[in-house]
Amino acid sequence: MKTDKQLFKIFEAVPDWIFELAGIPSPGKSTLRSFTVKAIERRADGIVVPDAADQPLTIVEFQFQKDQTIYTRTVMEMAAVQETHEMRTVQGVVFFGYNGLDPQTIPWIRVVQAYVLPDVLEALERERPQHPLVAVFKPLLAESEDTLEHEALRHYQAIKSSELPAPSKIMLLEVFVSWLEQRLKHRGKKEIEMMLLGELPNLEETQSGKDLIHIGEQRGLEKGLEKGLEKGLEKGLEKAILVFLAARHGTIPATIEEKIATLSVSQAECLLQYLPQCSTLDDLAQWLASHPMQ
Repeated sequence: MKTDKQLFKIFEAVPDWIFELAGIPSPGKSTLRSFTVKAIERRADGIVVPDAADQPLTIVEFQFQKDQTIYTRTVMEMAAVQETHEMRTVQGVVFFGYNGLDPQTIPWIRVVQAYVLPDVLEALERERPQHPLVAVFKPLLAESEDTLEHEALRHYQAIKSSELPAPSKIMLLEVFVSWLEQRLKHRGKKEIEMMLLGELPNLEETQSGKDLIHIGEQRGLEKGLEKGLEKGLEKGLEKAILVFLAARHGTIPATIEEKIATLSVSQAECLLQYLPQCSTLDDLAQWLASHPMQ
């Protein structure tokens, strides 16, 4: 599975999680940046730069493959960064993807702090089971795909209901869906849509979400085309509309369902285009009132 970009996105959204996982003091408000150490012509996974100048810089590496040079490489990055930042204090942190990857290179294990990512996430989950960081890593680290499929919606909701700023939530949801699709390669987008159906509208800002949203409309169109009848198309579009509304608003009043059932094909197609902009059921009711049955 692809991890580099996704890992950077997660901790770019909330750099402080690096210190929470490692159990080391937070330097306060910080920024995670990608960088290349020109002195050794090597790119590091990231550097955490605190706003406070008296706090240490932190070199972060995520290691998911065996590499006997990970410690020496990190130490060289630390030295090069320190030289280019006026000898500011620097610390190094490595997160290994699973047990058995850590070469424990002496003497550098006394300089670089190392952690096994699944272990620290399990500890975090025991303490705070609804933590969004625990949820976003589930597609990557869950042992059972069956369990992942069963609990995907719960993990998604843990991210969505967190107190993170909206941009951070969107970024984490993007990573979650990306990893979910990569892990469950045997599942198509329609099946993943069913796992996340209750939360479908909240995926609108992600590319995966945009793809999934079109599935409801496509289902209706396919149903109509298969029957080759105008009535079949109407019912198909009606189904697509109701699927979308149920995902966004929950239970739909019977009066609204009845009005949707009376729409012509052209009206139903117009409504499908309008739905992403429809914030409340009152807005929907006003739209239906302004588009009486032809």
